[in-house]
Amino acid sequence: MRKISELIDDFHLTQKLEGRAVKYIDLCERRLSNWCEYTKSVIGIENIEDVKASHIRSYIGYCQELGREKAITINGNLSTIRVFFKYLIDEEFIDELDDPTRRVKDLREDKRIITTFNDEEVRRILQYTPEATYSNIRDKCIIAFLFDTGIRVSELCGIKNEDIRVDSILIRGKGSKERLVYISKTMRKYMRKYEKAKAKKFDKPHFEEIEDYYFLDQSGWKMHRASINRILKNRCEPVNIRPEVRCSPHDCRHYFAQKQLRNGIDMYSLSRLLGHYDVSMTSKYLRGIEQREVLKIGSKYSPLNEMRL
Repeated sequence: MRKISELIDDFHLTQKLEGRAVKYIDLCERRLSNWCEYTKSVIGIENIEDVKASHIRSYIGYCQELGREKAITINGNLSTIRVFFKYLIDEEFIDELDDPTRRVKDLREDKRIITTFNDEEVRRILQYTPEATYSNIRDKCIIAFLFDTGIRVSELCGIKNEDIRVDSILIRGKGSKERLVYISKTMRKYMRKYEKAKAKKFDKPHFEEIEDYYFLDQSGWKMHRASINRILKNRCEPVNIRPEVRCSPHDCRHYFAQKQLRNGIDMYSLSRLLGHYDVSMTSKYLRGIEQREVLKIGSKYSPLNEMRL
């Protein structure tokens, strides 16, 4: 018989050895610790072999009764528990048929319509951003990156010089998953201007040691999430963005996804570009597209269009 708490410790150690991101490890640790504490103190179970599907469901019900978490958050907790049991199966602590999460379904989530930037707003933001100083040029390149690649703000901050390739960029995503995103012709123009300004800015004696990240602040250090948020907010305020758009880096990601769908990309390819684990995560971006636009896309890619009937 193996104690749940001991196996959770083994799981966290394995994550560290595999080089998982610190934030991801901390999130898993917090979620599993809460579940373990509930299982021990409320149900009275300490051994992994005694955990049944009914116990997982009762934990979900407990989280709902607390009323502090939305369905999407509770589903996130359940997802981590599933990952933990998959680890136990892979390491042969339990048999696949004994996985209690197999029979547990996610909660139904509210289908929120995603409202994001339109093309004209994106054009105004980029046109308004000047190119007079290093910061201006960098900010414009950052904004273009967010709109044109759909990467997360944490991924953008983590790009290193060595990650930039001829026609693509290596992105280190959630859970230390790596993927490539393309460099479009337009994006390349912004990057050339930024790289030229960056080389001029830091080619001075007092900048002997600068960090090896692609985007740098005025002191030559890595950019952070708060700075990126502030840059985007400052560029959105003067150009009259609709009030329902939050003007956050994640809204740029929504714009990218919806624009790609309008342009006819398939869901699988979009899922790969966004760094999603499965297509179901990507499908939520369809909710923000008007029904008429969906019909237009469907008509354009009708299965019979290319047949000579």
